[in-house]
Amino acid sequence: MEQDGAPENSKPVPRQAEGLLPKARPWGFWATVGLSVIILVVYVLIQVIVVAAFAVTAMIRDPELDIGQLAESMTTNGFLQAIATCAAGPFTIGLAVLFAKIRKQISVRQYLCLRMPGWLEIFKWCLVVVLFVICHDGLTFLLNRHVVPEFMIDIYTTAYFTPLLWLALVIVAPFVEEIFFRGFLFKGIESSKLGPAGAIIISALAWSAMHFQYNIYGVAGVFVGGLLLGFARARSGSIYPPIAMHALQNIIATAEVVVVLKLHAL
Repeated sequence: MEQDGAPENSKPVPRQAEGLLPKARPWGFWATVGLSVIILVVYVLIQVIVVAAFAVTAMIRDPELDIGQLAESMTTNGFLQAIATCAAGPFTIGLAVLFAKIRKQISVRQYLCLRMPGWLEIFKWCLVVVLFVICHDGLTFLLNRHVVPEFMIDIYTTAYFTPLLWLALVIVAPFVEEIFFRGFLFKGIESSKLGPAGAIIISALAWSAMHFQYNIYGVAGVFVGGLLLGFARARSGSIYPPIAMHALQNIIATAEVVVVLKLHAL
């Protein structure tokens, strides 16, 4: 029998199913932009502090050192770049986690998409990166451009302790940049009216803007690579494929520098 239009075997609907609890949502678009600016400011500030400490130390060791030459050399100093990257990394990830944590009704794991997919899926996305690098390098060669930019060679030859540079490029940078760009920033934009497509494009634009050391052609390549990373993040629903892809891309780029240096030494 039915009573008041309800089936006889009906059961009470949980409060969650009734929608009485607010839906888990990240920060809105403008809040995401504002908090992301704070993260970037802190990231740059930590690097500025490291650079300033490096400059002061150099001036103390050699009071007659030309400040202009010192400033110019620091832009391609691999040892300094590695230290600055490693120093700023924990603060960047820490703020991303903090801002995700204080947003109620959504866990940090959900916010930053810390869902581990299958290794086969990660492997497939890494193959996509290899294909992208082959196409990009092939186009660069056909356009009669340097496959390895000169500044990358300068950075590697001034690293002094190359394991630290490899750590910064292959471990720290991929984790830090992906947790922020394809994690925190991506999630807020993806959940707005712009959706996944907007998140892919905006995160790629912001990421490529950070690579100001490249020329226009290089920045364009970084942007396309950022689109690929964002697409992987959107399709997989996980931050780990972009991290793996980013790390692999940096491994290949750094290995190319080593190859070029070996060839020049012959």
